[in-house]
Amino acid sequence: MSVSPINTPIFYDPQGTRRKRVWGVGLLVAAAVTALAAIMIASLLINPWLPRIDLRPINGLPQARDTRWRPPALTTNPRTQKARRAQSELQRAAMAAGVTRKPKPARPPTTSSSSTVAPATTPPPTKPLTIGFYVNWDDSSYQSLKRNLADLDWVSPEWLRLQNGDDPLARNIDQRALDYIRRTRPQMPIVPLLQNAKEGVWDMSLLMRTLADSASRQRLVDRLARFVELNAFQGICVDFEEVPTAGQDNLLRFMQRLHETFRSRGWIVAQAVPFDDSDWNYRAYAAATDYLLLMAYDEHWSAGRLGSIAGQSWFEETLARRMRELTPAKTIVGIGAYGYDWSPDGEAKDLTFQEAVLAARDSQARITFDPQSRNPYFQYVENATDNEEPTHTVWFLDGVTAYNQVRLALAHQPAGFALWRLGSEDPSLWSVFGALRMYAPPDGLRTIRYGYDVDFEGAGEILQVAATPQAGARVIQVDPKTNLILSEEYSVTPSSYVIRRTGHHPGLIALTFDDGPDSKWTPRILDVLKQHRIPATFFIIGKNGQANPGLVQRIVAEGHDIGNHTFTHPNLGEIPGRITELELNATQRLIESLTGRSTRLFRPPYFGDAEPTTPDEVEPAVRAAKLGYITIGLRIDPEDWARPGSEIIAKRTIAAAAGTDPNQQGQVVLLHDGGGDRRQTLEALPTIIRDLQARGCRFVTISSLAGLARDQAMPPLPAESGFFMFANRISFGALSLAEWLVHWIFLVGIIFGLGRLVIVGSLAWAQWFRARRRAARHAGESYAPLVSVIVPAYNEERVIVRTVESVLASDYPCFEIIVVDDGSIDRTTEILTQRFHEETRVRVFRNENAGKAAALNFGWQRAQGEVLVALDADTIFATETIRVLARRFHDPRIGAIAGNAKVGNRINLITRWQALEYITSQNLERRAFASLNGITVVPGAVGAWRRGLVERAGGFAADTLAEDQDLTLRIRSMGYKVGYEEEAIAWTEAPDTLRTLARQRFRWAFGTLQCMRKHIALLFRPRYGALGMVSLPNVWIFQILFPFISPLMDFMLIWASISDGLGRLAHPREYTTTNLNSVLFYYALFLAVDWLAAALAFAMEKRERKSLLWWLFLQRFCYRQVMYYVMVKSVLAAVHGALVDWGKLARKATVSAQP
Repeated sequence: MSVSPINTPIFYDPQGTRRKRVWGVGLLVAAAVTALAAIMIASLLINPWLPRIDLRPINGLPQARDTRWRPPALTTNPRTQKARRAQSELQRAAMAAGVTRKPKPARPPTTSSSSTVAPATTPPPTKPLTIGFYVNWDDSSYQSLKRNLADLDWVSPEWLRLQNGDDPLARNIDQRALDYIRRTRPQMPIVPLLQNAKEGVWDMSLLMRTLADSASRQRLVDRLARFVELNAFQGICVDFEEVPTAGQDNLLRFMQRLHETFRSRGWIVAQAVPFDDSDWNYRAYAAATDYLLLMAYDEHWSAGRLGSIAGQSWFEETLARRMRELTPAKTIVGIGAYGYDWSPDGEAKDLTFQEAVLAARDSQARITFDPQSRNPYFQYVENATDNEEPTHTVWFLDGVTAYNQVRLALAHQPAGFALWRLGSEDPSLWSVFGALRMYAPPDGLRTIRYGYDVDFEGAGEILQVAATPQAGARVIQVDPKTNLILSEEYSVTPSSYVIRRTGHHPGLIALTFDDGPDSKWTPRILDVLKQHRIPATFFIIGKNGQANPGLVQRIVAEGHDIGNHTFTHPNLGEIPGRITELELNATQRLIESLTGRSTRLFRPPYFGDAEPTTPDEVEPAVRAAKLGYITIGLRIDPEDWARPGSEIIAKRTIAAAAGTDPNQQGQVVLLHDGGGDRRQTLEALPTIIRDLQARGCRFVTISSLAGLARDQAMPPLPAESGFFMFANRISFGALSLAEWLVHWIFLVGIIFGLGRLVIVGSLAWAQWFRARRRAARHAGESYAPLVSVIVPAYNEERVIVRTVESVLASDYPCFEIIVVDDGSIDRTTEILTQRFHEETRVRVFRNENAGKAAALNFGWQRAQGEVLVALDADTIFATETIRVLARRFHDPRIGAIAGNAKVGNRINLITRWQALEYITSQNLERRAFASLNGITVVPGAVGAWRRGLVERAGGFAADTLAEDQDLTLRIRSMGYKVGYEEEAIAWTEAPDTLRTLARQRFRWAFGTLQCMRKHIALLFRPRYGALGMVSLPNVWIFQILFPFISPLMDFMLIWASISDGLGRLAHPREYTTTNLNSVLFYYALFLAVDWLAAALAFAMEKRERKSLLWWLFLQRFCYRQVMYYVMVKSVLAAVHGALVDWGKLARKATVSAQP
């Protein structure tokens, strides 16, 4: 087959017909997509209308509105109760052991203070420190930390305790709190608290053993120093309590040693000490610390007599005594923020401020401000009639007591104030506490902000928000002389969220599955449920439902409930409310479009149990309730996401469902059908079903548990919404298809790429061995035809002389050089004539500018040689290049030979990358396809042609920018072989900037596209052997199609890494790397095989520098982006149909023969 060259460029469309047609179709598609997108966006922005359903609590359960009292222990979570009562338990245990605080004489009542009070507006020269104690065991402490961190100078978290053993320190760092502090205020000093508590008891014997001798004290000091250093903390606060008299000397020695060690390293040593205890040598301890922290509270404590917690006279007089013997600049005053509830049996329970005012509100008790102690208190009756006397007395501390204490203490100019503790305080305290607010007037105390806890009514795991937070109010009377508050009255009691729980039906079990649907595990779980005829509820993630629409439809079709679990599974407590709405709306619209039903059922991601304990945890339920959703909690969580084993999953579930403890027993089971490997969940499910059925349990859906009909929980859509449902279905389907395509393009691309690398590497290796055998036979060495070297030149004055000189230095005896000046406007011809006018082997011709193809045709038509060698004007030959090219033509079947082009100007990163590319891509491919007689391009930089065939083919055509590739394909289609000669080395000048590289590659890519279009008749034609069946498909797939999709592979890796990172940050406990591991595996496998293929290429290039291989990964990544750009530009140029010129690059004469 012979294709005659033509002058009209491929893709040239002077009338613009192609462009108009393509753009017309494109506009229609864009309009349709825009319309669908508009409908979909509108449906996401317009909240679905779900009329509210009020779920009635179970009859017979006591409600707050039905009683006059409410026990202060407000939560039913025993772990929370235990944590909140830890302090009182410690003190009661100490009392039982015979170590009690010395009784204090009763103070005479006072109504005002005669002591000097700090002025109202003038602060001392330095602002006092504000310190907050943080505890791990109360979520409210974390909420207070987040809300008030800006007002703190230090945080002292309860993260260290003494323990037995070689390591005396038990560490319990709350990583969540630490991360928040470091992220929000990186310079915030963190001074962890060290205590001698063990299993809820102040352990005096452990403390005595730990400090018994110098070696044990030094061991503790060393461990503390190591702990502070490893975690980059700023010091330690020691809080050893119930220290017997016999242990005081060793404790003081320990503090002195600790201070000596820490002072040399610039770390803080603080010590919390009782406010008034004669056993403590305050002066000595102050000398052994940087700060002595006076715990100015517990005038009356939980294990002692009832009374005020920090009466004002007691506080004022005791503080005055302490400050007479202490240095103010080293003294910190501890402020209490809690309460005690004394019962008739003498036991007192710890209360937070919010628990105290909630108990007063629910029992309709009046809070009284005691004029003598200036502490608030109230009394209420437990299980009593209206005529009975009160049985409970509650004393507590609030913002008013804190204000008065701070005002009194400021007169002594202490170093700072410490609040015990974050999370239990009156939130209004922060209007007069922290930063310079300590000198503010008390007006901010008139409004009482709601606290950090959540109030619950009823029982069950189906939640509705019954009331939202309401601020409280107090009336205060201020002494104009002292600025102290003389009295306060709670006119409006503050309240937090009230959550109504329902769905408590013993004997009913609702299986729920989160995070699906998953294409692998959800069908198997549905099969098990179908086999046992068990209904369940599936809370789907929208993006997973979009990827598996058939499973969403199957869930509903098989009678299961479906719920909303957001679209992307974010932590709703940490994102704006509008984003929450979009997350819910997107999943709702997806469910509607696939099932024809909406859903009222909602479970927030990372919703750990049926009792959200803080406002941040409740807020997602509040937002959802405004949209008409019912929030579904849970009590039975076997933590199947952690994959503890199928037997453990079943055992945990059965034990929780069949238990009798109302605080532990649950009816809603949390399992997972997505988000990772759910094999253990699948294996445990039949056991759970059989065992609970055997115990008399009945499985139901969430809607049944809530007492709702299915159509109430999942209302069918009205008929008039059909059009929008259809549009959303198309939109979600298109997104699903796009996601599916990206996923499979990634996998198929990796697999194809791997297969190609293996095949190309194997073929190249085989060709290398054949070349060795050919060299051993000395094939063609006696064949010496006349060779005509043709050098087309256009404005090559800087490089042309060296190029010609490199050819003249050839060791081949029979050749001529024909230089064709293609209308240069510089001194190219003049320089050649001056330099080579006496060289008979060099002929110089000047022609009108007509392009490279015309110049080559002009040259070969005047050539006398049997073999034509093409040489770019910026390229230099090795001495043996012409000889090894010429000898290959002894075989009459050879039509053309490609040489070994290399980058000769390796002067920067860009050119080194190209040197790597020439070796590992271009030359490796030519080796491989030479084995199949399928080389598609003999490069213009170094290539040889049989003259007779060039003439038969009609010479170089001007209708493409890749005239060398075009001629190669025409000669190959005529039935001749095109070979590769690795010893025919030429060094060419490569672009040395990304801009010029992109220009060159655009010319190459557009020229390749033109050739592929021109020779489309060769594609998949067995007549042309490997050329049509292998080589040309390779060009279409890997040179044209792959540049479009290869950035998707990088995008998949980047997106998987970002998603992985966000998942790890949002919820590290449930974090899994399944998707990331898969992407990383395939990506790493591809890179590994690519590197091996590159190493093979270098192994066949003995003289190349192997150090270039280290650039491979970065080069591949950057090249993919460049080739994506040039290929897109090439396709757009082809569609546009405009003329594309050669785009000559300026020569810099930087080429040199590389070793």
